[in-house]
This record gives sequence, structure tokens and C-alpha cells, in this order.
Amino acid sequence: MESRKESGRQKRRLKRTFKFRPNKITKVHPSGNRLKGIDCPKPRSGHRIVAVDGNIYAFGGYTPVVVGNNMDHILFKELWKYNCASKTWKLLETTGKMPETLASHCAVLLDNHMVVFGGTGIPFGETSSNSTYVCNLETLEWTPLETNGFKPVEQYGQAMLVHDRKMYVVGGTTGFAYSIDVHCLDLETREWDVLVNNNKTPYTWQPEPRYRLEIAMHDNQIFVFGGGTAFESFDFKEVPVFDIENCSWSKTPTSSEFPEPRRCHGCVQIGTDVYICGGFDGSVAFADIWKFDLITFQWKKLSATLPTPIYFHSATVSKAGQLFIFGGVNCIANNTRTNELFSMWLKIPSLAAMSWQAILHYVPHISRLDKKKLYEAGIPFQYIKEIDFDSPNGTTITRCCNLLES
Repeated sequence: MESRKESGRQKRRLKRTFKFRPNKITKVHPSGNRLKGIDCPKPRSGHRIVAVDGNIYAFGGYTPVVVGNNMDHILFKELWKYNCASKTWKLLETTGKMPETLASHCAVLLDNHMVVFGGTGIPFGETSSNSTYVCNLETLEWTPLETNGFKPVEQYGQAMLVHDRKMYVVGGTTGFAYSIDVHCLDLETREWDVLVNNNKTPYTWQPEPRYRLEIAMHDNQIFVFGGGTAFESFDFKEVPVFDIENCSWSKTPTSSEFPEPRRCHGCVQIGTDVYICGGFDGSVAFADIWKFDLITFQWKKLSATLPTPIYFHSATVSKAGQLFIFGGVNCIANNTRTNELFSMWLKIPSLAAMSWQAILHYVPHISRLDKKKLYEAGIPFQYIKEIDFDSPNGTTITRCCNLLES
């Protein structure tokens, strides 16, 4: 009898053992919200997320709601933060002027700022934007960015990235017409320019106009992944490439195996690798995850898949290489959204980052601890700063401190 009990205890200990598993999708549970009785973000689509210092920031989004026999439309004029250490979503109180176009906008992380561009309101396309807003994620203040030059037309569903202090915007739609224009905003001079091929002739090739595409940058070239219109989605067999130095389009053949055509997918870039996940082709939603090598132009389908097909979701990646996927449409038939957050490590991080993940696994209530106790236990200050503590100094929990010191 005693041996059976001991065997059961050993199994429970083994079950709790931390294992670092790259390329494995896991659901992130906001247990801190349940513990504190705090609300989580409502299910949504068309939002954007960025990752910085152990936090995920989610801005905007949309959901339809049936009220009686009528359909109502809700736009989320709000900024949420998920803290990975405390496992808690928090609705942030911001100051300044927040964007009004809250669906299918673009967002990128620049230093410790979220830069938001474009987007649409309700009805889609009637209140689109070509304005740029910056949110300081330390002070939580929104600031409209005053710009000059040849601004893009008011659209939504564009793709955007920042490279060498310049912001590049590709594609988009007014709700009626689609674009494959490439615009550049110099973030130092705040001057817009439309990038036109100076040697352009009537026979110069360019990709089909599209929205809800994704882009990546390598060697001064912008790679375009998917996208589409209301009636079609574009494939990945040949990847359109825009050279920012000579302002010309070309297309790059890829491997024999490649993703099915789609739009409204998630996309992140780590070095010379690009990952796309989920998406929609107009009738089918996807749950697959693919990697594209920007040097060899080879596609590789990962064995990991999303728990359910989703589209109009948002994806981001941390500096350490942790992919996060939040929200999206999770049922075509019922047109429902989700507020689930998923994570996957795309590469092996530093030993310090991996050790921090182990600590968060073994000490799930670390946000209740005293900062001084954590420091004395040997936790580097850079990780202590990532914790949203329950109180300014936390509450010393002897049992958890003993775990840290053991």
C-alpha cells in the first residue's frame, strides 16, 4: 500500500517536471484573472498584438453581437496587457488621443512604443484611416504622429513593418478597391513617400492588389505573403518581392511544397525565418503553421498545428523567440470569435530565458512574492522587472521562497 502511495507521489512529481519543448503549441491560461476576479478581453478579431518585456499588448478588435433579431457591431477601443509572469490580463488606462479605426489596422513595436496605422470602423470601409498613432507603453500615452508628404489613401488591411527607422506600408483596401502600393514613412523626418519604380514601363510586373497580406524584410527586400480580396486569396508558390533600393517588383519561386492560398493569417519574423499560421481562403479556415527561409526560399510545414482553425487573429514574437497568437474567428458557420491566447517557442532561447520559464512553471504565483526575496533568491533584476506584482512589494510566501532557494 505504501509503495503504491509513493509511486503516485512520484508520478505527480514527474508530471510537474518542467520540460522545454520548442515547436509545441500550448494554451496560455490567464489563471491570475480567475484568482483576482478580473475580466479578460472579450473574444475579438481584426485586432493587433505586440510583445515586449514579458508582456503581450492587444489593441482594438471587432465582434458582431446578436441583440434580439438584430445584429450589432462592437469595436473595442481599448488596450489590454497580458503579463506572462502573473498570468493576468489587465485593461490599461491610457491618456491622449486613441485611434478610432479599430479593426484591420497595422501595429508594430518600435523600442517601447506601439505604432498603429490605418484601420477601419463600422461599416467597414466607410471610416478608414491613413493616420499614424504612437502609444508609449511605459507612460501609456497615445500621441497622433503629424506627418507630411505623399500619404497612402485611407485604407485598412494593410501590412506594415519598420526597418532602419523607416515604416513601410504595403497593400490594403478602401472596402471597394484594393491596392498593392508601397509607401514609406521616415520616422525621423516624418515624411511620407510613395515608392515608385523609376524605370517602370507598361509591361513591368507587379503583384495583384490585395488586403490582409503579411510582409517580411530581408536584404532591403520586402517579401509579400498571401492576402487577397473579398473574392479570392493568393498563393505562396511564388512570393512577390519588392526591392526598396530600386523600387521594383519581382517574384521568387519557392519549394515544391507550400501553403494553400489564404488571407487573414498570422505572420512573424525571426532573423531570416518567417512563420505563418492559420488564415482563410474564402471558404476554409486553416490551423497549420509554416516556416519560410528568406535565404533558400524554401517552405517547411511544421508538425505543430493550432488547436482549431482561426483567421483574423493576430500573432507576435518575443525577442527570445516565443510566438504568441491571440483571438480571431474560430467558427465560420457561427461567425464566432475567441479570446484564447496560445504560445509556441520557435527557437531555443538563452539558458537564462529557459531558466526563467522553469521558475514560472514551478512558482506559478510568483507575482505574490516580495521583490527583495526574489532578488535575494538569485532572480536577475531584468526578470523581476517583468513581473506585475499583486502589490508594490508583494507578499512574502515562505513556501514559494523555499522553492526558489532550493
